[in-house]
Amino acid sequence: MVVTKEILKKLYKEYNDLYFDGKLGKCDFSFFPKNISSLGWYCGKEDSKGRPKDKIWIATSVKWTEDVLKRVLIHEMIHKYVYRVEGHKYDGLLGHGWRFRRQCRRIRRDFGLKVLRFSNVEFINPKFYPKLWEKVLLWIIDR
Repeated sequence: MVVTKEILKKLYKEYNDLYFDGKLGKCDFSFFPKNISSLGWYCGKEDSKGRPKDKIWIATSVKWTEDVLKRVLIHEMIHKYVYRVEGHKYDGLLGHGWRFRRQCRRIRRDFGLKVLRFSNVEFINPKFYPKLWEKVLLWIIDR
């Protein structure tokens, strides 16, 4: 699956309405260079006038499937929710504290979607497979 900004914007709107009651504001999208192994990353800032300037970065090193893209995008949207809606910029270990985990549990309970299950991720370059610390982190935050 080829991921474009247009696809991300469409999915973002759909998931915002479905999983977050439309509470997330506008978001821009960018792509990591091919040598970055992260699947996604949310960056929330304010511009010089104090207005939200949010961006979600998505990997180019992954052979995307619809399922994995959905989980990664919702994962990053939860980070945005905790920051913008709940008002907490810092939430535990690498942003995966109890507020983040609470939203993961809510989505799992209400929609049957386990946001943090990435066992079927296939990287374009095999050297990018998750490191042990990344696997441990995902195991911890999915409790």
